[in-house]
Amino acid sequence: MRLVTGQGFWSPLVWLALAAGVALLAWAFWFRGRRTYKAGTEQDMPFLSGEQVPEGAHVGGQHLYWGFVEGLRPFVDRVQAFHTGFLGDYMTWLVVLLAVALLVVMLT
Repeated sequence: MRLVTGQGFWSPLVWLALAAGVALLAWAFWFRGRRTYKAGTEQDMPFLSGEQVPEGAHVGGQHLYWGFVEGLRPFVDRVQAFHTGFLGDYMTWLVVLLAVALLVVMLT
């Protein structure tokens, strides 16, 4: 079976075979993996940048991503003015940007 689209053709059976091949390859990698995990040992403890996390501690995003924020400081300072925390504002930006993208696609 082939679907002719005007831009060429594609065969669903070929894509199905490729998907099955990728799934088989992923399963082979998983099957050959190491089986050394032991529940209830140190392997269950949280790991944060090489440091042990104290019991009940909370690490916020501003600490975890400090290096990224410092590296992008000029951009973050400009964008932070638009960050209100109100979901309606974010949805408005999403709708406006989608409308602009739709206009660009339709006019080109």
